[in-house]
Formats: sequence, C-alpha cells, structure tokens
Amino acid sequence: MNVEKNKNYRIFIAFSIIALSVSFCGKEEGRNKPYIPIDEISVAETDLIPDKKTKTVSTLLEFKNLDNIDYLIVNKSGGESYSEKISRSVLSSPYLFKYTVRASDPHFFKLLLKAVYRDGNVSKEISLSIDNRWGFFIRNVMRIARVTGAQMSGETFPSPNNTPLKWNVGGTDLGIIWEMGPDKYGIFFGDTFGRDFKPNPTNPGPNGCCWRSNVLAFSEDKNLDDGLTFRSMVTDARGDAREIIHGGKDTSGNGDWTSIPSAAIRANGIDYVHYFNIRNWTGWITNYSGMYKSMDNGQTWEKCDGITFSSDSPFGQGGYFKKDGYVYMIGTQTGRDSKAALARFLESDIENRDQYEYWNGSSGEWKKGDENLATIIINDKVGELSFIYNETFNKWFIAYFNGDRYNITMRTAKQLTGPWSEPYELAAGKDYPQLYGSYFHPLSETGENLYFLMSMWMPYNVFLMKAEIADMGSFQD
Repeated sequence: MNVEKNKNYRIFIAFSIIALSVSFCGKEEGRNKPYIPIDEISVAETDLIPDKKTKTVSTLLEFKNLDNIDYLIVNKSGGESYSEKISRSVLSSPYLFKYTVRASDPHFFKLLLKAVYRDGNVSKEISLSIDNRWGFFIRNVMRIARVTGAQMSGETFPSPNNTPLKWNVGGTDLGIIWEMGPDKYGIFFGDTFGRDFKPNPTNPGPNGCCWRSNVLAFSEDKNLDDGLTFRSMVTDARGDAREIIHGGKDTSGNGDWTSIPSAAIRANGIDYVHYFNIRNWTGWITNYSGMYKSMDNGQTWEKCDGITFSSDSPFGQGGYFKKDGYVYMIGTQTGRDSKAALARFLESDIENRDQYEYWNGSSGEWKKGDENLATIIINDKVGELSFIYNETFNKWFIAYFNGDRYNITMRTAKQLTGPWSEPYELAAGKDYPQLYGSYFHPLSETGENLYFLMSMWMPYNVFLMKAEIADMGSFQD
C-alpha cells in the first residue's frame, strides 16, 4: 500500500512539473511575442516612378509613435540584395523618404519598410512598388467611363450621359471626335439604335428600334478623368438624336445599306465629315465614300457633291489632322485589312480633289492629282484609325484596330511620312473583348495622357479610355 502511494505521488509530481513548465513557457512566449502596430507607418503614395533626371523615387511617410522608434529598416524585394537603416535621429513625421534607383535594378521591384522600436518590437511592413522602366512605353491603360448607352450590371465606372433617356440612343459605336472651336468638340457615332436596345451576349451588336445610320453629339467637357459629358446632340422634333448622313437601310446586300462616318475636321471654319456608304457588310463592300459639311456649327449638314472616293480607293476610310495650314489624311481602303497611305491639302482645298497631294515614299516627294501615287506608310492591317501630333512628346501618334493581334495598336513617328515605330498595344482584346475603333480626343495633343473613344461589339456601345504614356529616355542620360 505504501509503495502504491509513493508511486502515485511520483506521478503527481511529474505531471505538476510538466504543467508548470507548459504554463511558464506559454507566459514567456506571450510576453516576448512582438507587438505589431498595424498602422504605425502611413504613406502618401505606394506606386512610385523614378524622376527622369535624378533617378530617385520619393514619398512622404507619417509615424504614429515616432519617439519610440529606434530606426527604420528598408529592404528590397527583387534585384540585388539591399538593406538600409535610417536612424531615429534623422526621422521626422512627416518624413520624405527617397531611394535612388540603380542601373542593376529590375524594371519592377518593391521596397519594404518597417519600424524597429527601442523595446525590440517591429511594426507592420509596408510595401512601395517601383516602376523602373526606361525608354518610351505605355505605362497604364484604363477604362474611365461609359460614353453611350445604359450601365450594365456590375459596372462601377461613371456614365454621365444617360443617352437612352435623353436622346433615344441605347446602342451605338465609333465616337469620331474633333475640335470645332475653343473648348467645343463634335462626336460622330455610327449605326445607332433606340432606348429599347438590349445588349445580347448570344447575338452581340445592333438591335431594337429607331435605326439611324449615324448621330452627332457635342461636348464642352475638358476634364475627362471623370468621364466625357455631352452638352447636347443634334435632334429631331421629338428630341431624339437624328441621322446626319443619309443611309438607305437596304439590308439586301445589293443597295444602300448604311452610311458610316470615318473622320471629321474643321477646315476654313466649316465642319466636314468623311464617310463610306455600305452595300454589303459581308466583305465590307462599299458603293463609294464621300463627304458632308456643316456651315452652322454642326446643326445642319449637306452633301459635298464634288467629293467622291471609289469603292477601292486608298482613301475610302481614314482620319484627319490639321497642322501648319494643311489638313493631313491617313487613309486605307474600306475595311480592316488594308495598309495605310498619306495625303494632304490646304484647308481651303478640302473640297477640291485636284489639289490633294499624296506622299510618294519612292521619290520622297508630295505628288498631286493621282491618289494611286500614294505609297504605303504603315505596312499593317489598319482599321478604324485616328492620329494626332502630341506637342509634349513631339511625336505623331496613330491608333487603329488590328485583327491579327486582336487589339488597338498604337505607333509613333517623328515625321508623319515615317518611319513609324513598331506596334505598341494600346488596348488588348483579352481585356476588352470584341473591341474596335480608337479615336483620339483632341485633348490628347498635349500632356502625357492619351484619351480615346473605343467601341465594344458587346455591349455595342462606346467607352472613354485613358493611356498614360512615358518617355523616360535612357538610364544613362
């Protein structure tokens, strides 16, 4: 009996020691576990770009417990190993943090910052993302807003115009925009349908009532980062957007199907729109291309009877840009599979085809009178184009739909006659399915942002896009 009691006593003591040990370890572990303030460091910007001249990135830091900090530690994720300690003696709140990028740093890397306290505790880490690309490139592309039609479920970007309710425009495309005067812009749209239009994923494209081959809106909006707002549209007696260029609506494929605008410009105080008249969309067969004009700021339009381009003209479709007294026209055959050629004319000669001049790259001269003298300046499949000269970059920009790459392609050139750069991707079909059309807003002629109107076949409407352009030169510059 005594032996059994002694054995039980020894077991009790052993378990008690284990329990105390576990309890003691738990208390020590809890006592030594670092306290991590989740909001010790706040940062003004986390996406940083080096200054082109100094090669330095910077952002403001704020600290909540600055007096308790021993130092700030900076590490790098990506590229060569890097670590830096910034002592409390030089820190302030706010504190301008700087890092000078190195030639060996990769295109993209992160700087990881955390505060180490006097008691050994460490704050939550914050991450700064560095975009360290050099040269000329597109930094970012985004869809800013819907321009036409009704918002679909799940859309979160702005839609300032409510075109179905105001002007009976539920579905439309294109959005060819030009400057009519100071702070006033005209915007031509293509085949347009009424407020009963419903986007149909199984059969995208036009549907519904009130088919108009084209309609015209006006805008005085110069702040595009919250969307493109219309001031008005050209309307009929009911207040519905009315057709500008006549289209026959003969869908047999053997007559006058519809008339589609492709370019617009103000020349000599008159507004002009270039268009093509479709016979059959299968094969994109046209009857001709032509021009309308307005002498009352876009309210009424009449056909320019003396301006006609044949169905196989290299200028059956195209874009305009006005510079140095000339109107320049980059043209293609109608469709999306043709290469691009270049013409020019004085503003006063826009209705005089005999005075058009065509760039002949073989001779390096402008040739007058015969459009077939125009040689290729862009050897690619070019559809629905627009082009501008950007004064900030001192470059020409062209954007167009390319079916082979299934994207909106951008190219640049120092001279309009070329050579043109290799293609950049301005918008990808994988991100914006069934995209087409790419029409620069005139506000893109200065600054580092390109604003353009882009169509999507589903939901058959137009959206405002923004591309941020960078020309960082060389790291060694």
